[in-house]
Amino acid sequence: MFTMEKKDRYVKISKVQEFIEELDEPQKVKVPAAIGNHIRKRKIDGDNFHEAILATNSQIYEWYMENAELYEQAWVNGYEVEEEPKWKIINDQKYCLTSIEAGYGNSLHWAFDSTKKKPILFDNEETALYTAYITGGKAEKV
Repeated sequence: MFTMEKKDRYVKISKVQEFIEELDEPQKVKVPAAIGNHIRKRKIDGDNFHEAILATNSQIYEWYMENAELYEQAWVNGYEVEEEPKWKIINDQKYCLTSIEAGYGNSLHWAFDSTKKKPILFDNEETALYTAYITGGKAEKV
C-alpha cells in the first residue's frame, strides 16, 4: 500500500513538472503564409536575422515594419502559419457555386448546388467578388 501511494505521488509530480515545462516554452506566433515561407527560406539559406530582413521584397518589408516584434518572435521561437481566409459564392436560395467552366466562344457555364456538394473556394476576395458578380451570387467568407 505504501509503495502504491509513493508511485501515485511520483506520477502526479512528474505530470505537474510537464505542465510547468509547457508553460515555460515560448509560444509560437501566427504569421501569414508569405512571412512563414520567407523565414523558412532565409533560414535554409543560412541567413541571420538582419540578413533576412535585408533580403526581402517590399511586401515582406512592409509587413515587417508594421509587425517587427511578431516577426522577431517568429524568427526566434518558431511560428505557425495563419490559415488564409477563403470565400465561397452563394445564390439567393443559399446554394453554393460548385462548378464553373468556359463554354464555346466567350460563354461561361456555372452551377449552384445544395450544400451536399463541395463548393468552390476562392483564396482571393477580389476573384470571389468578380465571380459572384458574373454568376449573380454573393461572395461569403468561409
